Amino acid sequence: MRVAVIGADRPWGALLAAELGAEFEVVAIGAEETSDLAGYRQVDLLQREALDPVLAGVEAIVHAAGGDPAGDGEGAVLDTAARGTYVALTAACAVGIEKAVLLSRLDLLRDYPEEYIVDPQWNALPRAEAGSLAPLMAELVGREIARTGQIEVRCLRLGELDKETTADDAVEAVRQALTAERRGHDWLLAHVASSGRFAWGDYGNGE
Repeated sequence: MRVAVIGADRPWGALLAAELGAEFEVVAIGAEETSDLAGYRQVDLLQREALDPVLAGVEAIVHAAGGDPAGDGEGAVLDTAARGTYVALTAACAVGIEKAVLLSRLDLLRDYPEEYIVDPQWNALPRAEAGSLAPLMAELVGREIARTGQIEVRCLRLGELDKETTADDAVEAVRQALTAERRGHDWLLAHVASSGRFAWGDYGNGE
């Protein structure tokens, strides 16, 4: 399977682009000029005309930029999360890609009391700042595009790398999402935690 990792210049994206290469043909895409990844391609993630040609022949995408957007200032961060996710998913739909994995953050539920058992059905509690709102905006865009029925979007909320979510668990969760049979739904949401308060159910270690 040929998989495009969008946001391969961000920590989670770079890790996944490197590790998924053992099983998939990976196209690593990012907005920054440089990357240590072989075959890395720099494109403007906010412009369809820049992204469209890079997705030729791609069968699935992993969108890492929405949950961990870069930008100079709050406006740029939110634009990367919301418009960048919209561009990525509509570009995928346009070329017939039927599966996307959208990365988000467990931080969206961090403000619930620690004694609560919080699952993906609970409402997000973002703070009034761009870094907190950005992953939720990416999720909302992904969910609405998935509801068109053109593409299945599996959203994985990750914790802090190697503290709450290990690299191995994240890679395995993404691998499962990419290879899973469609379940008759176009939007699926799961938590990926190796330890800590969210490590139960879904891809956590509590099952």
